[in-house]
Amino acid sequence: MILFIIIFFLICNLQKHEDSEQAAETINVQEQAAQLENEVAVKERETLDVLKELESTKKIIADLTLKIQKESTETSPDEAVKSEETDQVSMAEPEDQQPENVAVDVDMEGVEENLQQPSGSVLVEENLNRTTKDLAAVNPQQPSDSVFVELEQTKERLNRTTNDLVAVRAAVELLRNSIAKEKMLLERGREKLSSNNSLVSSLEDELDQTAQKLETLKDLQKRRKDPSDIFIEIKKMTSEVQELRSMANGSKSDAMLLAAEIEQAKASISTAEIRCIAAKKMEEAARAAEALALAEIKALLSSESSLEGENSSDAVTLSMEEYFTLCSKALEADENSKKKVGDAMQQVDIANSSESELVKRLEDAKLEVEECKKALQEALKWVEAANHGKLAVEEILGRWKSESGHRKRSIGGSPKFKNATQRRKDSYSMDIVDDVSDRSFKQTLSIGQILSMKLMGPDGYDKSVWDDKTSETPNISLGQILNRSGVLCREDMASRRRISGKRKKFALTGLSVLLAKQSKSKKKRESF
Repeated sequence: MILFIIIFFLICNLQKHEDSEQAAETINVQEQAAQLENEVAVKERETLDVLKELESTKKIIADLTLKIQKESTETSPDEAVKSEETDQVSMAEPEDQQPENVAVDVDMEGVEENLQQPSGSVLVEENLNRTTKDLAAVNPQQPSDSVFVELEQTKERLNRTTNDLVAVRAAVELLRNSIAKEKMLLERGREKLSSNNSLVSSLEDELDQTAQKLETLKDLQKRRKDPSDIFIEIKKMTSEVQELRSMANGSKSDAMLLAAEIEQAKASISTAEIRCIAAKKMEEAARAAEALALAEIKALLSSESSLEGENSSDAVTLSMEEYFTLCSKALEADENSKKKVGDAMQQVDIANSSESELVKRLEDAKLEVEECKKALQEALKWVEAANHGKLAVEEILGRWKSESGHRKRSIGGSPKFKNATQRRKDSYSMDIVDDVSDRSFKQTLSIGQILSMKLMGPDGYDKSVWDDKTSETPNISLGQILNRSGVLCREDMASRRRISGKRKKFALTGLSVLLAKQSKSKKKRESF
């Protein structure tokens, strides 16, 4: 693991150095490109200055040509006549109307265009030679030295500028090539960085996993060294299991109560249905009685109407009061039947609503029972794991105790003495201790005896316990008494520990029962 971590850190450092070197190279290349761009800008400015000088030279050449023409016209009248003839010829032939200054301008424009071309030095020189020839043709008698000097200077400047432009273009091409190469290198570096980042992330994940494994191993080692933690966890898990069992029992009791309530609701629904059927039958009977009464009334009325003419004395007549009483009784019977039917329907609706609520409660109780079962299963799994750990720790402790016991026996097995008196004394003391230990281990105390010892006090308990032994061993030494008190103290401590553990268990169960009762009361309140 340590070598793996060291290799990982070395790889990270090498990647960092490579990244820093690549970044420095890119920064240097960018600086060089910026410098070359500045140089190119300076060269462009110089070329603009040269072009401006060329324009000024154009103007100077045009002025010189005009001056030469004027001087030639003043000195030679023949040339003036010739110029007039040339003017006439130019008027006659418009195609041959180009003066010499225009030709010079055209030549200078050609020079500018040739300057912009990559191989412009030779063309510029040719254009300059043409301009010189044109000037010589214009005034072959009086060529001016200053014009030729200026033209030569402009030639030199143009040559310099063309050479500079060629060098600048070559440098620009080199820079472009170097920039392209550096872009390729940057892309490769980015790809390497991405691959390295993926490797670093994978290595970090592996390191995290190894660190987690180491932490778990350390925790296991600590638990093996300290078995008290395991016992504490086992106690916690047992208490949680008891609480979950109590919750499961409470949920089961709730489910039973809900089932009983559902059965009661079903019984009430059945009774309500029976009542509804009886009310419907009563309503039908009332309607039948009403129909019979109406039929009888109609029969009586018809009989009365038929017998009025024949036998007025034999006719049966009903008074209005009797008729209204019969109608009122029929209406009351109808209303009573309707009320009974409405009450029965209300009871049926109430029973249906209570049944739906009880079904919901049952479903909730089933869900709670399932959750409690799952929690119980998980807790039992934890308890099993803790028991396995406890057994492993007990095995380790037993081995360690056995090894330590063998070592102690091998160390203190055969003591050697110089004098016989010392051997006799030691043997006598060992015999006394063996007798006391045998006697102390022969008699075992129960929990009731321990509680009675605490109630009676040390004096009464000693009397009650040791009365039987006074007859057997009347002569007891001081060492035996001290050993007896030590054994009793040990037993007292063991009994106290047992009682305290039981008290803790009872307290935990009481708390779990109280919590279950509180949860039941809360659920009942929410349901109401």
